[in-house]
Parts: sequence; C-alpha cells; structure tokens
Amino acid sequence: MRKIKRIGIYAANLALLAVSWAFYKFPHGDEYLVLFMVSLVFMVAPYVMAPRSMAWLLGMNGGFLVYYRVVGALNTIDVAVFLALFAASGSVNYLVRNLGRTFSNYYRSRRQCMEKEYNEVVAGLEAIDRRGRMVETELNRITRLYEVTKQLSPVLKLDELMDALFEFLEENFIFETAHLLTFAKEKFVKGVSKSVNEKGRAVAAHSIDYESVVDHVREREYKSFFMGMDEDGEIMDSMNVGTDTFMVFPLFVADRISAILAIEGAPRASYGRFKLLMPQIALEFRKVELYEQVQELSIADGLTKVYLRRYLMTRLEEEVDRARRLGLTFSVAMIDVDHFKNCNDRYGHLVGDAVLKKIAERLKISVREVDMIARYGGEEFCIVLPETTKDLALAVAERIRSTVEKKEVRAFDESVKVTVSVGVATFPADADQVNALIDRADNALYRAKRMGRNMVCAAS
Repeated sequence: MRKIKRIGIYAANLALLAVSWAFYKFPHGDEYLVLFMVSLVFMVAPYVMAPRSMAWLLGMNGGFLVYYRVVGALNTIDVAVFLALFAASGSVNYLVRNLGRTFSNYYRSRRQCMEKEYNEVVAGLEAIDRRGRMVETELNRITRLYEVTKQLSPVLKLDELMDALFEFLEENFIFETAHLLTFAKEKFVKGVSKSVNEKGRAVAAHSIDYESVVDHVREREYKSFFMGMDEDGEIMDSMNVGTDTFMVFPLFVADRISAILAIEGAPRASYGRFKLLMPQIALEFRKVELYEQVQELSIADGLTKVYLRRYLMTRLEEEVDRARRLGLTFSVAMIDVDHFKNCNDRYGHLVGDAVLKKIAERLKISVREVDMIARYGGEEFCIVLPETTKDLALAVAERIRSTVEKKEVRAFDESVKVTVSVGVATFPADADQVNALIDRADNALYRAKRMGRNMVCAAS
C-alpha cells in the first residue's frame, strides 16, 4: 500500500512537470503557477516516502528546473527559489510528521499508563468494597450477638444464669457440647455440661475431666485457648474431650476467676466470636455475684428497697477502676426531694416515708437495669450510670425529674405534690476520684436548688 502511494506521488509530480512543459511550449503564461503547485507534492510526500526517496524526488525536480534554465524558461534565481521552496515544503512537513508521530506515541503511551493506573485504582476500590462488605457483615453479626446477650440481663441467680447461657449459646453458635465450671473464692466448685441434640435442644452430656481442665487452664495462666485433635490430641484425651475441637474461656469477676466456659465441637472460625462475648458474659456473672452479696449482706435500704450508701461507695470505687482500665466514662446523678422537711412537718413522717418509697419506685422505672440506685441519706438519692456520657446522663436526669413531677404521691388520705432537683457529674471529665465526683454532683445539685428547685444542673 505504501509503495502504491509512493508511485502516486511520483506520478503526480511528473504530471505537474508535464503540464508546466506544455504551458511553456504553448504559452499561456501559467508555467510558473504549475511549478508552484509542485510544492504541494512535497508537502504530501513526507507522509508516504522515506527521506531518501524524497531526495530522489527533489533531484528529479532539480534536473527539470536546470533544463528550464538551459532553455531560458527560468533564470538562476528562479531555479534557486523553486528548489528552496520544494526543499522547505518537504522538510517542514517531514518535521511536522515526526512531531505528530512523537506526540501520538506519547499520547498513546500516556493513555495506556493512565488506563493501567485507572484499572489498578478500580481493582483496589473493588477490593476495599469487598472487604468493607465483609467487615459490615461481621459487624452486624457481632452487634446482633451483643444485643442477644441482653436476654441474660434479667437473670439474677446462678442456676438461672447457667440455663440462660446454654440457651443463648445453642441459639447463636454451632457446637456439640458446652461445659460451665464455676468457682467460689477462686476454688473450683462444680461443673455442668450440656450437649445439643439432633433437634437443636440442650440435653445432659458426658462430663469432661473438670479437674484436669482447671489444672490445664491454670498452667496456661488462665488465658483463653483453642485446641485441635491433630495438634493437641494427647492433652484433649487427658481431659476426656470427645470431639475434634476444644476451646476454653476463663471468666473473671473483679480480677478473680469466677467460671470457665469450655466448648467442644465448634468450628475454629467461631473462636473469635466466642472470645468477643466473654466480657459481656463475665459481666453477667459479676451481676449475679453482686446480687448474691446483696442477699447475704442485706445492703438494701429497708424502706426504699434501693442500695445503701456504703455499698454505693464500694461500687463507685469498682466503677472508677473499671473505667480507668478500659478507658470508659460513666456519670453520677445526685437527687434531692424538694422541700421534704416541709412535707414531714405538714403531713407527718409516715407520709414522708411513703413519699420516699414512691420516689424510689419512680427512679427504678426511669433507668436501666445496669444502673445503680442508692439512698445516699435522708431524702437524697444517688444513681450510677455506667458507660453514660454527660449529655445522656442529663437526659436521664430530666426524665426522672419529669416523671416525679407529673404525678402526685398518694399516701394514706393525703395527696402530695413532689418535685426533685438533680445534679450530674461525669467521670473523668468532672473528676477522677470517687469523693471528688460525688462532691461535683452535689455542688450541681445545690446549684439547681439555688436556681429555684425542680431543675437539673450539670457540674461545670
């Protein structure tokens, strides 16, 4: 194809020279115009001819111009001008062609590079999107499990907690047998084992060697671990494990071993999910233990059925330690019954006691089960709100104030209008020590009273 184009250039050049010769022989005065048209051939030639072929073409035209000079059609200057014009036309367009090719190659290379970068970015975004969906799926699963663990919250007795725990595990995990080993004062007390039958229901199961499990956990410094029959078959046999997988999770309450949860036959991939829920389950054991302590020590106020001040201070110390260790926040609300002395003076102490009892009931329905209510003294109450920011604590305090204010207290034959003032302080923003935190909440409470009572104020 290129050869045909080259022949076409030669043919066009020869045709123009022939026309010029014809105009010269049969004078019309147009031979110069035709020679100028030859420069058009040199403009096109660089795109189809090599420089060497163009040199031959220029030589051929040079010979024709010399012939014109010999016959007197052109003078020397004319010959030089035409040769320069032909050479310039060819050279300039040859340069333009090379620049065009260079730019085209650069653009093509750049485009390919950008396409490659674009494809890499797209591939990276797709990978991020896939990982994001996987993380979102896992997060949803973990969130659902966390929400489900709340079904353990109403349980306050150890036996009930064990039954609820087994029910929770069989509903949310795949496993064959679960074992719960309980401790008292860091000494092993008893073990309970349940298996999931073909219908998905928990039934009594074979017992592993509880003492051997406790010894092995102690050797591992009470850390969670996973075992497979391929790597740890001998150890698993010594503990009388009847499946190919075995995972163990010690549960601690106030830095003391409270229980050990051992799972047989669960997929290795579920180990992380089990481990993630252990702090929540340990918290439930802590709540049961505290409830039992309440029953043993009678730390509830006989009139209002809320905790006493001495127990409040103990719990606050523990909550401060926990918040420091885990980097959490919590709030304290101090609540005082407005004009309570006037109520006692006007209606008598029996009505006053009934008012305090009714207010305690309204406090209980206004907070969560995990929140702690205590009678701080006389007509003053204190509420501990774990993992609660100041804004949320203020919202809770306002709900309490509004709940108390809405309904009068009926006691005997009297109907008493009662309001409360509330002061709120937050750990560690307002104070990082128990006494200081109580003082800041107390100061906020008395500021609410000075501002007119029946108000909520935050420590500042």
